[in-house]
Amino acid sequence: MADPASNISYVDHYKGGAMILPLFEASESQWNRYGRAVAYLIGLCYMFLGVNIIADVFMASIEVITSKTKKIKIATANANGDNGDDSPNSAPHFDTIEVKIWNDTVSNLTLMALGSSAPEILLSIIEIVGNNFEPGELGPGTIVGSASFNLLVITAICIYVIPDDESRRIKEINVFACTSFFAVFAYIWLYLVIEVITPGVIEIWEGIVTFLFFPLIVLLAFAADKNFWRKQMEMEGDWNQMQVQAGFALGDVFSKQKTGSEEDVRHIIEMGKKQLKDPKEAADIATAEMLRRTHHSRAWYRVIAGRANKGGSKVPFYNKPKVREAMLMPMLMMVPDEDQAALEGKEPSRNGDMTVARVEFSAAAYSCMENEGTIKLGVVRTGNLACKTSVNFETSDGTANAGEDYVAKAGVIEFEEGECIKCIEIEIIDDDVWEETETFFVRLFNPSRGTEMDKICVTQVSIINDDEPGILQFQKPSYLYKESAGMAELVIERNDGCDGRVTVRFKTKDITAIAGKDYEARDEEVEFTHGEVTKTIQIPLHDDDVFNEDKIFEVMLSDPTAGSTLGKIKCTIVTILNDDDYQTLITRVANLTSVNLDKLVIGKESWKQQFTEALSVNGGNVDEAEALDFVLHFLTFGWKVLFACVPPAHIAGGWLCFCVSLGVIAIVTAIIGDMASILGLLLGIKDSVTAITLVALGTSLPDTFASKVAATNEDTADAAIGNITGSNSVNVFLGLGIPWVIATLYKHYSYASNDKRSKFIVEDKSLPFTIALYSIAAISTLLLLTWRRYSTQAGKAELGGNPFVKKVSAGFCVSFWLIYIVCASLYAYQIIDFS
Repeated sequence: MADPASNISYVDHYKGGAMILPLFEASESQWNRYGRAVAYLIGLCYMFLGVNIIADVFMASIEVITSKTKKIKIATANANGDNGDDSPNSAPHFDTIEVKIWNDTVSNLTLMALGSSAPEILLSIIEIVGNNFEPGELGPGTIVGSASFNLLVITAICIYVIPDDESRRIKEINVFACTSFFAVFAYIWLYLVIEVITPGVIEIWEGIVTFLFFPLIVLLAFAADKNFWRKQMEMEGDWNQMQVQAGFALGDVFSKQKTGSEEDVRHIIEMGKKQLKDPKEAADIATAEMLRRTHHSRAWYRVIAGRANKGGSKVPFYNKPKVREAMLMPMLMMVPDEDQAALEGKEPSRNGDMTVARVEFSAAAYSCMENEGTIKLGVVRTGNLACKTSVNFETSDGTANAGEDYVAKAGVIEFEEGECIKCIEIEIIDDDVWEETETFFVRLFNPSRGTEMDKICVTQVSIINDDEPGILQFQKPSYLYKESAGMAELVIERNDGCDGRVTVRFKTKDITAIAGKDYEARDEEVEFTHGEVTKTIQIPLHDDDVFNEDKIFEVMLSDPTAGSTLGKIKCTIVTILNDDDYQTLITRVANLTSVNLDKLVIGKESWKQQFTEALSVNGGNVDEAEALDFVLHFLTFGWKVLFACVPPAHIAGGWLCFCVSLGVIAIVTAIIGDMASILGLLLGIKDSVTAITLVALGTSLPDTFASKVAATNEDTADAAIGNITGSNSVNVFLGLGIPWVIATLYKHYSYASNDKRSKFIVEDKSLPFTIALYSIAAISTLLLLTWRRYSTQAGKAELGGNPFVKKVSAGFCVSFWLIYIVCASLYAYQIIDFS
């Protein structure tokens, strides 16, 4: 028997009738009310997945459009190189550079803001058109609710996720100030229109003025970006420099790296002396460094975050611990000077500059037994010793946790005149539980004036379990040496215990290298004494004057004693490079780096590429896919295959993909609007409450992930929170300005002036209250960000800074959002009334 409460007519509830749903009104009305609600809730969540996936396609087209460049010529000097020749016959010399066609500020406030807010804007337009040009509650409520979530919750997340004592400042502060003003003004204007100027009625001129604020904010923000308030001469003097800097667009950077990145790779590898014994790992590090140095647009972060959240291809190095450690603590991946010199066949060199003091750890890694109680880390000073100097230090967790495995410590090391070494003593916590070898890190930072950080500014501390004989294995699965190095040094590690004396044999085996000709064969025993955790074995290499291909031999471990066992890396491959073949190695790394960068290109060039990516887990890299990637791929598979039919972003300059994906977003958004209203009706929730909770949350989550990734990977806060204020303004000017203009004009020309139907009447009494709440929260949040920018307690930055202050700041923003949700919901049900 049907539940009487389920016999609810959606069409009766929704004035103008539904746009698409329900498809089977007669049969659905006989369903159990709450079972039907559960079905619509699941369907709504699935539709949110769909709209977010097609929105990423839309953003990819925007990235392709806005990253276009053009070549321009700038006169720098005359042809003969004599810059001082001012004669009229001197021929000018031109440098050709690439500049972006789209200004970053303009693209952020137009196409990218539209891409980020398309579901909210289209929902508002579709609701009014589908409601016979009468206002609804879902569209405006979603715009205000989404603005609240974006400014309060996303800002809180971005403040909090920055690593402790790191910070991010907004670089384009003039543009941010302009968009921040409009982020408040837009909603104050909205309140004045609805409550003060023409209470409850929207006039044609009000809709037009609301829409015209959109080009106004774009023009003013562009003026702020270009500092048009400066003297004209100063502006023109800066113009070329700004355009040159803007010329290195993301697409341009990728194209250069694909065609010839060997010099970039060589610079990164050789400058940092990165360990080249694993070319793939070196390529990942080079990719990471290139991305770190490159400015990325908001669309790039939105698409990259979206891929990862639907089981698609991720940034190659995101989930690789060794590469992640290399980016966070570069010194851990550096080869010591002596080892690098051996790799290159050179004598080690030392910096003899005595004009400044330099401080660093005495070693890049330390280890201790769990039962030792404490470990002392040496900090050495070189260079100028005839002065007082200081440097800060602090510990940070790796696999070891502070409070469980060691006692966290932070402080200041002070060197008196003539002192060259100091010790940091850290307490190690012993327990009776067997654990694998765990690590934590200690870093030096903030040296005093006249002091510089030397190479080893971060060190790794390994805590070794003392109750087992250990697991023996090579440190790396492969090594690479030039034949002129003379000696290959391979490290054998003893992990997960170091109790007692143990031995293990190692033996060389030919592959393409020949013992006696290319290297000396070895078959020996290695002894580890009690507490010893590493041993280095040496294998002599033979140099000759004949050019050879790379030679490879294998070294194997066997016969562990005293209860010890062999680990996973029981054999390692040694590659001997010809002296003339170093360039070959760089080429290998460059090619692998190019492959990594190819995976990060936004937008595809063919339908085949789109369908291949849609059908693949983790972009086809199944070996590195996690269980969650398979789950997300399963959930989004249908959407990904369907939206792979959209024209690729690189066809027709991105505009075809732009138009088609915008149309698809409109269709999916129309279904979301219908489902949200039906769900609210079934559960007895008003549209205004559904809008600021479920719908606002569903449409804002992709921006949340994008902002989080941008906050942690960019050096500034612009890509993380700089766009929020602009997007919130555009939501009002387009999301309400366009439908208001359409509806008021339609009513004006469809009905007589004395007909009540000619008026566009806003009946949602809770909307002005939610607008007022948001305005108060927005002003408070912007004041908080301003205080953080100029406060030393917050690190003089909008994001990150002091751990306690950033937690309080994030808590403040989240609390404001919760207050907004609770008060707006209570007011909608007339439980509270501030009228």
